Amino acid sequence: MGEDERREFTVTTARRVVESLAPEELPFFEAASEEFLRDPDRATVVRRRGDEALGSGIDTVVALLSPAALAVAAAVYDQLADRAGDAVVRGGDRVLSRLRARFRRRVEVESDDDSETEPATAESLTAGPLTDEQRERVREVAEARARALGLAEDRVQLLVGAIVDSLDRDD
Repeated sequence: MGEDERREFTVTTARRVVESLAPEELPFFEAASEEFLRDPDRATVVRRRGDEALGSGIDTVVALLSPAALAVAAAVYDQLADRAGDAVVRGGDRVLSRLRARFRRRVEVESDDDSETEPATAESLTAGPLTDEQRERVREVAEARARALGLAEDRVQLLVGAIVDSLDRDD
């Protein structure tokens, strides 16, 4: 499960969240995702700017949902990848089998001269539906990451709900 799959999962999941919760950000989503993929820590720093319009000197927080959605989706991917890896190590790749084929339509097969292997991809981590246990773990990871970003509790809950919903989608 490589970096390309992590990027695909992160961007696709976050885009679904933004489509659902903040569609007005979609024109800027590609730029936000590119910035996040280049430097996740910098992209998720809450930016402040002076309130020049009122001249009050009060700082306002410029908080877009896109960077937070990207950061939370990346944390969820890491958790799913860790769990899938644990399942494979235990010899029960049921988790991978259950979680196949969500983000792309066709299965890519890597071929060597005498063998064929299916690469682990973002879709292998997200084809669903999630079990109750997986859904709860995704919720825990997403909540922890969203809170670590300093989001208000109402935004944490909206973001977490949208992440879980995006993983339960069939498209």
